[in-house]
Amino acid sequence: MTYSEKEHIKLLIAVLKAYGIRNLVLSPGSRNIPFVHMAENDSFFTCYSVVDERSAGFFAIGLIERINEPVGICCTSGTAICNYVSSVAEAFYQRLPLVVLTADRLNYYLNQNEDQMVPQLDLLKSITKASVQISTIKDSQDYWYTRNRIEAALLELDHHGKGPVHIDFIVEDKSANTADFSYEKPDSIKKTCRYELEKKSTDLSACINVLKNSKILLVYGQSSLVSPAEIAALENFVSCFNCVVLKDHISNLSYDKAILPYTALKALSEADRIKLKPDIIITLNGNCTFMSMLRKFTALGSEQWDVCDDGILRDNLHKLTKIFEGSSIDFLRLMSTPNRKAQNNNYYRLWKDHIESIAAPDPAYSSLYAVKKFMENVPSNSIVHLANSSTVRYANMFPLKENIRVCCNRGTNGIDGSCSAFMGNAAVSDELAFLLIGDLSFFYDMNACWNRYCGKNIRIMLNNNSGAELFHYDHGAKIERINEFIAAEHTAQAKEWVESRGFKYLCAENREQLEKACAEFFTGDSDSPVFLEVFTDKEKDSDIVHQYFDEICHPGMKEITKNALKKAAYKNKALSKLVYKLKRI
Repeated sequence: MTYSEKEHIKLLIAVLKAYGIRNLVLSPGSRNIPFVHMAENDSFFTCYSVVDERSAGFFAIGLIERINEPVGICCTSGTAICNYVSSVAEAFYQRLPLVVLTADRLNYYLNQNEDQMVPQLDLLKSITKASVQISTIKDSQDYWYTRNRIEAALLELDHHGKGPVHIDFIVEDKSANTADFSYEKPDSIKKTCRYELEKKSTDLSACINVLKNSKILLVYGQSSLVSPAEIAALENFVSCFNCVVLKDHISNLSYDKAILPYTALKALSEADRIKLKPDIIITLNGNCTFMSMLRKFTALGSEQWDVCDDGILRDNLHKLTKIFEGSSIDFLRLMSTPNRKAQNNNYYRLWKDHIESIAAPDPAYSSLYAVKKFMENVPSNSIVHLANSSTVRYANMFPLKENIRVCCNRGTNGIDGSCSAFMGNAAVSDELAFLLIGDLSFFYDMNACWNRYCGKNIRIMLNNNSGAELFHYDHGAKIERINEFIAAEHTAQAKEWVESRGFKYLCAENREQLEKACAEFFTGDSDSPVFLEVFTDKEKDSDIVHQYFDEICHPGMKEITKNALKKAAYKNKALSKLVYKLKRI
């Protein structure tokens, strides 16, 4: 059997097979030859040839009505897709699962007086449930994303009602349209399964059986509040399985066995990854500050299950196999087997031992030290807003007292609006409200202090190290003139501005001054909002954080060599450039 040399076409064929799309109505052309040639030579598919695309679309509708399963239609590029419009509209309003597959040319030919080019991706958007485009696969990232987009479309065929979906596939050149040789067979792919928890017909028994024999990481993402009822369901779930619960402060999960893992994940050695690797990572409530670090486990073979209200495919760990559409509490209740208790939870003990082996940060005076003092001193029953970037990451290296609600603009991870969001929250609250923020975030959003709602419950701690410490941490001396345009070095101070807005102003430039200021900052005894500006040096701040992670990580010889080289390069521009060239090679 011959297969197309084009990896994205091979992958498209493989995913169609995984989703059981057996019947294809094919119309002739040159641009879609790689797909057609491969489909007609694969015994899985039943192919029908209909020259007129308008007729082909309605022919497919007739097939769907008779066999009651999805059918694909495929055409070449250019005006061919225009002839599909009437049949796709009929499928949309009749709610029929039609898979529209259109070959296309490279986007940069569009509107350049190039032949056979129309805006194909947009043409059917208003009458399809999903519309995606795929192109040439050059590396593993392209492969993951291409599969992600194809599955995102096919999952919508019967999601909250049936309907058509559109997959536009780019074929770059005519010269390689035909498959003249035998190429490697496409991967055998398993479809991503979606379970709608509210449906009484949903059978979760197979999923429960998988969990019984697995090491599980249950990861709580950002949540405004986790109810007592959900915590009870969580406790029951944990008692049933070999399970560890990970959270961060923005999870707002008050569960005594939940682990704050940011430091441990940041410092994982190769041996640690293998020892702590779960079989399944279950993610709830979306984003958290350490999500990308969990890819250290999925790279070793862990799979991801995602629980979300809308059932949309979000494959942030690149190993998603199951989607559970519904609430976290419903998932936990439905998965917990009645009267079943796990015989042991040795996986939890592995994680606890690892966490306890890591020394907590005890830094010299720096921005990290200021974050430590902030997290230690915020009183119970307060509101805390953490600004994004380094602030929220460093905050997750330290515990908080109980009954503190934590907020952060983490939906998009941008720095803008942290102070404004904090002000809105504090304006309708009687509790003490604390904001921890960095200098670029604050000065970007300083007009947030320019309103009539700055109550005496407001406390803002500004870490001012005259620029973006994050880029010094990530790049060190690798980038010349890093302070001028990348770290955005400045000499701004908040004093005159916040005093003009009615704040009581405090500042600190060393440990002693910070200790004294904190004694006043964290109390409720003030007739005005209070602002504490902590001055540090961004390069020293960065060095202190690097030093901490160097001390707590216990790498193997390979990692020791790698880390030593990175550390030397961090301090030496010439060596940094050499390391970069070696990586390229």
